[in-house]
Amino acid sequence: MARTKNTPIPISAAGLSALNEELVHLRDERRPPMVNRVATARQDGDLKENFAYHDARQELGMLDGRVQTIEGILRRAVVIDKARKDGSIGLGSTVVVRDEFGDSRYTLVGPAEADIGRGLISVASPMGTALMGRREGESVTFKAPDGERSAAVIQVD
Repeated sequence: MARTKNTPIPISAAGLSALNEELVHLRDERRPPMVNRVATARQDGDLKENFAYHDARQELGMLDGRVQTIEGILRRAVVIDKARKDGSIGLGSTVVVRDEFGDSRYTLVGPAEADIGRGLISVASPMGTALMGRREGESVTFKAPDGERSAAVIQVD
């Protein structure tokens, strides 16, 4: 599914809360000292050769970019509750899947929350998309960077 700037972004209540907290932290705690650092460095002479100024501006630009990204996500966020009582996999479900590499435990989250290192996979990822709506005992096939893969759903919480 192609994403546009108006496409709703599914997110869990916890993910929405975490993004709101990050936004407040960036705006209220991290940005003001950075703005001061830019202003202070600007006063240190020739801007062409002022590394501290350029470094501070670059850091502030990256922070502002993250703030804009979070604001865009929050504008389009749609909180989805995992309240699936039929045992099928949905946003917020935790699943154990078995593939050729063994058993893995994942929680399905919105794209803004995905972090494979923490076992959080996006419902928009190939595996996440394949798992949506499936039940314990079913198998899924999905495209991975190294080719087509299969996995069996062992457990759904």
